[in-house]
Amino acid sequence: MQSQSKLLDLAYAGIFESLFPLFLLVARSIARRSRAFEISDDIIGAFMALRPKYLDAVKGNVAQVLGLSPSHPEVTRIARTVIRHHAHAWVDLFYFGQRPPEEAMKNFTEVQGLEHAERVVREGRGGILLTAHAGNFELGGLLLRAKGMELHIVYKPDRFEAVERLRTRIRRQGGVVGVPVDGVGFSTLPLVKLLREGHLVGMQGDRDFSLHGLRLPFFGRETYFPRGPWELAAMTGAPILCSFFYMDEEARFRARFLEPIFITGERGMRQAAIEAGMRSYIRDLEALIREHPDQWYCFYPFWNDPLRNDLQTC
Repeated sequence: MQSQSKLLDLAYAGIFESLFPLFLLVARSIARRSRAFEISDDIIGAFMALRPKYLDAVKGNVAQVLGLSPSHPEVTRIARTVIRHHAHAWVDLFYFGQRPPEEAMKNFTEVQGLEHAERVVREGRGGILLTAHAGNFELGGLLLRAKGMELHIVYKPDRFEAVERLRTRIRRQGGVVGVPVDGVGFSTLPLVKLLREGHLVGMQGDRDFSLHGLRLPFFGRETYFPRGPWELAAMTGAPILCSFFYMDEEARFRARFLEPIFITGERGMRQAAIEAGMRSYIRDLEALIREHPDQWYCFYPFWNDPLRNDLQTC
């Protein structure tokens, strides 16, 4: 959630400019990953005490997922765990992103369906790996690199330059190519080119940043999901492979690549195919979140997006 205070945003920018390089140094020099987790727990705990609105937003989302009141003790417990696990995901990006990919691979206990991505690459058709802000999707690039596949990740640039600069640096070290997209004009043209050249393109499917998404049911209540990845698949003929990366109870990694979804048919039938594909993705995402409600990282009211509310009141 963006702050309404420019002064507060400037303060955040100054904090990130100093803290993120420090985090990078600590992650590179510390021997035990678990020790890095402990440090991140202390830092994120202090931040949540200062900015409780983020915890409140997570509690509202968790309550919808669990079908409980936001004040329920279980909702509070899981919401705090969500925030802690999100900090751990940043730790792992910094920690494994500065080490040989083999170290990250040692922590993958299960990889399901990788053959689907391998077949897409082998056939040279290009493919869209559609994931979500759940688990540690950043490590998917390290996994694919270790398997000899290059990934181009589509991202909306972070409003804090220090955050984006360091994330881009770590991605490059991990062999992942970032593709910034702002949703304006012809910003998707590089994606069309990449897919038609046979590359794998990673995208998020659970946040409608463009505010032009499709309204669909999600955990019993309708909300908006982006149709961009699906329109891109229809335009290029590239299949969508829903893919999720998450941690198990021992903080080790698991990956799932689902069967390809093709958006085909005459122009008039494509919208029906897009909606069917999106509903399939949402069902898979719901299943993952039900299994791991403490690993869905959404820090704004998902079913009541403030940006969409602002747009509707203009």
